[in-house]
Amino acid sequence: MPVPSDLGAAPSRAEVRERILALIGSDESREVVSDWAARWIRLPDPNIEDPVVWTAIQRLAGADLRISKEKYLHTDEDFMAWANDLGDS
Repeated sequence: MPVPSDLGAAPSRAEVRERILALIGSDESREVVSDWAARWIRLPDPNIEDPVVWTAIQRLAGADLRISKEKYLHTDEDFMAWANDLGDS
């Protein structure tokens, strides 16, 4: 199945790292980044061959999870660790 045109080509490590850093810098909301990642996960064949990118996408899909009404499950420290897992992309 072709990737829908609005998603474009599979994200690179650098693109995913940018999304994570945008979370840390509050340039993008958790909900926006989570929705972006979830769109890749919902595809029958996301065509993401890099296992490091795929793991990061799976993590980002949960970036907006909450443990309470006021508190998110994941912290900026988690996001930084995820970015570090991508290496110097």
